[in-house]
Amino acid sequence: MKYCKKHRFLSSKIKLRFFILSVLILCFSLLSFSDTISQRIYHTKKINASPPVIDGLLDEEIWNTIEWSGDFVQREPYEAEQPSQKTLFKILFDDNNLYVAIKALDTETDKIEKRLTRRDGFEGDWVAIGIDSYYDKLTAFAFVVTAAGVKGDVIISNDTEMDDSWDPVWYVKTTVDSEGWNAEIKIPYTQLRFADKKEHVWGLQVVRQLFRKEEFSAWKHVPVESSRWVSMFGELHGINDIKPKKEVEIIPYVMGNVERFEEDEGNPFATGKKFGYSAGVDGKIAVTNDLTLNFTVNPDFGQVEADPSEVNLTAFETFFPEKRPFFIEGNNIYDYTLTDGGGPMSQDNLFYSRRIGRSPHHDPDLEYNEYSDQPEFTTILGAFKLSGKTRNGWSIGVMESLAAKEFAKIDKEGEERKELVEPMTNYFNTRLQKDFNKGNTTVGGMVTATNRKIDNESINFLPYSAYTGGLDFTNFWKDKAYYLSLKTVFSHLNGNTKSITELQESSRRYYQRPDATHLNLDTTRTTLTGTGGTISGGKIGKGHWRYGGYVTWRSPGLELNDMGYMRQADIIQQSA
Repeated sequence: MKYCKKHRFLSSKIKLRFFILSVLILCFSLLSFSDTISQRIYHTKKINASPPVIDGLLDEEIWNTIEWSGDFVQREPYEAEQPSQKTLFKILFDDNNLYVAIKALDTETDKIEKRLTRRDGFEGDWVAIGIDSYYDKLTAFAFVVTAAGVKGDVIISNDTEMDDSWDPVWYVKTTVDSEGWNAEIKIPYTQLRFADKKEHVWGLQVVRQLFRKEEFSAWKHVPVESSRWVSMFGELHGINDIKPKKEVEIIPYVMGNVERFEEDEGNPFATGKKFGYSAGVDGKIAVTNDLTLNFTVNPDFGQVEADPSEVNLTAFETFFPEKRPFFIEGNNIYDYTLTDGGGPMSQDNLFYSRRIGRSPHHDPDLEYNEYSDQPEFTTILGAFKLSGKTRNGWSIGVMESLAAKEFAKIDKEGEERKELVEPMTNYFNTRLQKDFNKGNTTVGGMVTATNRKIDNESINFLPYSAYTGGLDFTNFWKDKAYYLSLKTVFSHLNGNTKSITELQESSRRYYQRPDATHLNLDTTRTTLTGTGGTISGGKIGKGHWRYGGYVTWRSPGLELNDMGYMRQADIIQQSA
């Protein structure tokens, strides 16, 4: 009995020791784990002397007033491992700019990949800094530079959605030395959006791509399994006593041009030389710290990058990205893409800005010995848009524009006449979206209106008016590992019987096809109405498994192409 009691007592002591040891191990593990997932913070300093010269040399004494930060972690190809090459950075600021120095150390400097590309090329070795100056954990401004000195810039919205059409004004120089390559950056506050307060905390991320090893590393590690990005940024502390800069930019222009081409005998419009001129003004005004008003009168798109040549042998219209500066500002706010599922419906969108200033709809029929001179694009008489995101989580976009009448000049044996090829058209667009629940829930909507002044038989095949709209809802849960999304659209068009008949017979719906027993071609209709939408959901983060699916549909009468983009109606598509 005593032995048993003693044995039980010893057993209890062993159990107690084991319990205490287990608790200690657990606490140590929790502390270690907490350390690995803890927030990273960088403390910056204000410049009280001359700011650094942006030359990429990093040799100014001002850079010695603050310590280097580093300890990057690989994300690809070996997650959570130490990078093969170290990366260091420093950040300073003054009343007008943020200054960043990045040292991309490299033990094999002869293997640094420097590729000269267009802006936003992202080829070769590059580094980037991302700044969430709203500190909404959803929106970030990213500034990228390659070892060759090529700029890239991306605006990130809704935590992960990237738009590289954004082209802010900032300054950077790169150099190569015996230790690797360096980038020296100056970012004006006019290119960021932040609140007017004494002390600031901004989201911060610095990343590096080592080309030859396809190695991507980050200052604040974001696990590959995570479906988040901006919300996982580290923090930038120490920025105090600065004021948001309300940018005002007025750019008038006067342009003359001379075209030379091969002369065509008998064609009065192909004499081998053509002169032209134009004048206008572009402007940008920061109405508040969050909202920017852009306006333009007869905008100059003469320096915009040309679209690539393409031969399209399909029934579907080619989608071209927007490159005109006026329409790029706040472009991410106006995005209302119905589905990213691929196929002919992947680009369907309520707003396709290339419709404004498009090539004329009408191509005159010419008789024998007739020659025509037709404008390539429609003149935008004037346009304005108000866009931005407030600190309360409201994304706002309002756009109004007016395009001019366009005429083709037609000559027949010296007698000249004009024929209308595009009517005066008004385009209006409003987009609203609100973030809730720390960005895990978004609710929004968009309405567009296209109104044409149809006063000539040559263009009576176009609808008088076209109205579209939609509501969207997205919700994330379980640390954004799961999501559910719903987007709906509707359209309503008014026109004469000819314009509505052409829409029924177009390649987007083919009401006249013999196998369409559910459709009826009605040549007396003067309206066309339709609906559509997408429901999607799935698991996009955490764990080894991912899954998802969507159903997207377009009713036969849905038509978005007056101000949006749609390839096909009368279709249901699903994927899992």
